[in-house]
Amino acid sequence: MKQPDFDSLSVAQRQEMIKKSQYSRDEEMDIVRQIQKCQRNWDHEKEIHPALVDYLLWHAENAPSKQWEAYYDVYWSADRKVLDELYQYTWGTTHSRNPPSTWRNSQMNANLYILFVAKEPETTQNCHADGKLKQNKDPARWENAYVSIGIAMGLVMRAAAKLGLATGCNKSHGDINGNDFWEKRLGILDEVKAGTKKIAYGIGIGYPQEGRPRWETDQTELCIGAGNGSNLTTLDENDPDWQEFHPRTGKELRKVSIIDINSCNEAVDPYGNTHEIPNESTIKINTMRKRTINITEIK
Repeated sequence: MKQPDFDSLSVAQRQEMIKKSQYSRDEEMDIVRQIQKCQRNWDHEKEIHPALVDYLLWHAENAPSKQWEAYYDVYWSADRKVLDELYQYTWGTTHSRNPPSTWRNSQMNANLYILFVAKEPETTQNCHADGKLKQNKDPARWENAYVSIGIAMGLVMRAAAKLGLATGCNKSHGDINGNDFWEKRLGILDEVKAGTKKIAYGIGIGYPQEGRPRWETDQTELCIGAGNGSNLTTLDENDPDWQEFHPRTGKELRKVSIIDINSCNEAVDPYGNTHEIPNESTIKINTMRKRTINITEIK
């Protein structure tokens, strides 16, 4: 049967034809379901082709933002040595709340890591009701930054999934003993101190280990004494370098011990709590839980 000439179709007919030939709603919904799920283990024998890395970074750079202002910078690496180094400072995946303990954030240890740093833009396009420009210190400007980062992350994750890659987001970019590891490693410590930049979120992207549940990891160390990765110290009052508060943030440091899970079945943290040490690292999953997001038509 001869297909009708495209130019002779109505706008609605053209749109329907394009949908049928180029767009699958079911496929797009599957993509969304895929990026809901955080990948925790990776095949480090594989590498993401540089052209695909550039493609994903293009999405990060060109995502929409309010009035096209630059509310964030992007830092990335696909270098295994660099990723292994960064991974050491990602404590924050809660293992137990009582007594508190935490794993590293294994999604950071992917084949590629893209990190978004919120910042004050060089331009000012937003104004107050009286017409005066909003200064970058205005809370609304920082809201714009995080919204812009969220949009960019979503587009990067969608593009990665379309390429057949797994993803996992990460907010754990802490330090140990108040050493400001991430800020120094990125070369932004002065800006962070000045309040003009702040590390926000990252995305691990890569190839999952075949035949293995996504929630299993290769970790062999557990941090006991804290339920997340904020303001951790492995020192105590007897150490000459001990400090009670973080030197930059002023927040109280939480004492922890880092335990090799292959070395014991039980350990005591710096606060005297006894922990049962697991013999493997598995991370809880939440996507099977019901969450309530109301969809309401405005009438």
